[in-house]
Amino acid sequence: MLKTDTENPARPFVLPMAYGILKGYIKNPLLFLLGTVLTLPFFKKRIPKDLPKDFIKTVVLQGWLYIRLKDRLGQEKAYEIMRAVILPIALAVQQGNFRSVEAGRTFENLIKYQQRTNREGPTRWNRMEIEEQSGKRYAFRVKNCKFHEFFSSIGAPELTKFMCATDNVIFNSYLPEEVVFDRNGLNNRIADGASECRFVLEHKEVF
Repeated sequence: MLKTDTENPARPFVLPMAYGILKGYIKNPLLFLLGTVLTLPFFKKRIPKDLPKDFIKTVVLQGWLYIRLKDRLGQEKAYEIMRAVILPIALAVQQGNFRSVEAGRTFENLIKYQQRTNREGPTRWNRMEIEEQSGKRYAFRVKNCKFHEFFSSIGAPELTKFMCATDNVIFNSYLPEEVVFDRNGLNNRIADGASECRFVLEHKEVF
C-alpha cells in the first residue's frame, strides 16, 4: 500500500541522494556533506532577510554546497558537479509534486498539479500568468523568479539555470512523445536576462 496520496505527495530524502552522487566525484564525500550541513547555520546569516524563510529552506543547502565546492575545486568543476547533484534530486521532488505515482499521467493532470505546485510549492512566491489552457496547449509566463533572486544574492546566479533545466526534464518526461515542452524560443528565461520566463506545453496527437 502506498504511504502517499494526492493530498500528501512524496517528499524524497535528499541528503542520501546528494551523498550518493557526490561519492562519484569527490574524496570523503560524507565528511564534506556533513561539514556543509554543520556550517549551514552560519551561511544562513549572510542571506538577505527580505527573502521568505520557507523558500530559503528549499534552496539554501544547494547554494552553500556549491560555494564550498567552488572554494575546493574551482567554479567549472563545482558547477558541473552541482548539475549532477541538482537535476536528479529536483526531478525526484517534482515527481512528488506532480503526483506522478498517485495520479494517472494525463495532460489534464499535468496542468492540474503544475498549478497546484505553483500555489503550494516553492514557486508560490513567483507570479504566474496563464496565456492559454486547452486540451492541446498550455502556455504561461512567470513574471519573477525567487530562485534567481536568491542565487544572485549569494553571488551564484548561474545556479538558476539548473532550476530551469529541471522544467525541461520533468515536463518532457511526464508523458514522453505526447507532451512537448519549450520556451517559445531561445533566451526566454529570467536567467538569460529576459524580463520573464516562458513555458509552453503542447499535447501531441497519438496514433
